[in-house]
Amino acid sequence: MLGHSNVYGERLSSESPISILFLCLARNCAKTLPLFFAYLKHLENHEFRCRAIIGENGSSDGTRTLIEQAVGPRLELLDTTFMADAKSRLIRMAVGRQALLEAAEARGITEDYICVCDLDNVMTKPPNPTVVRTAIERLRTDKTLFAIGATSRPVYYDLLSLRVEGHDLSHLNAEITVAKKRPFSYYRFYKQRIYSNQRLMTRFDPILCASSFNGFCIYNTHDYRLGSYRAPDEAEVCEHVSLNLSVGLITGKRMQIMPELTIQAPTDHFADGFFHFLFYSIMKRLHRYRSSR
Repeated sequence: MLGHSNVYGERLSSESPISILFLCLARNCAKTLPLFFAYLKHLENHEFRCRAIIGENGSSDGTRTLIEQAVGPRLELLDTTFMADAKSRLIRMAVGRQALLEAAEARGITEDYICVCDLDNVMTKPPNPTVVRTAIERLRTDKTLFAIGATSRPVYYDLLSLRVEGHDLSHLNAEITVAKKRPFSYYRFYKQRIYSNQRLMTRFDPILCASSFNGFCIYNTHDYRLGSYRAPDEAEVCEHVSLNLSVGLITGKRMQIMPELTIQAPTDHFADGFFHFLFYSIMKRLHRYRSSR
């Protein structure tokens, strides 16, 4: 059984279920955590065997309490409050995700696949079990792939994690940092550099790439364990890029963004006019201010 009997269920089957270990970071996601718990149950009811390790980092909305109440043989809480000591957000995320990887290694990984996913917007409309099974089957049969990543609607949004031929995004984080200092041209920068590339990456055909995340990614366990989220340039590069490039370098494999594996893009990550952009920019600043107090 996964967690407490009143939260999760287990379905017995004569077939061998697909085993997945979910590695997730959680901070102030009390509204969507119940959706994640329900998603694990939904997968188990469709012949998956799921286990989860959730790293919680200083939530103020009851997130930790919800995780503690759900802890059981197949769901573990990992204290990642040490993330707050990191000097920047990118380093903080690298430290946290590496801690999850190492915790999984220390406890023993018996699952065939690892799913790294976000617990906020992703859980409002996660990929259905049939599509997850299709993605895993593709990963199992195509030996040139180490992972299958999700796309999203209305657009693919996670450009910081993306490394794909024909799109130079290697310095995007630095570009965003500079653009933020010029508020009157910030929106223009987003239209020209972010929104345009998001539209180009929103396709109905598979995309081979060196790195992607976009909120939901399934890895071959053997390949995932070879990588690391820590890197010399971790202050400037998305942690998923560090992990994926390290795996690709060791294995010689790539990953694929699968159009059927779809999640809902967060509302503050895609174009919907200047006032939408302004509103979410202000909200992000307020959130960072409140979090720092």
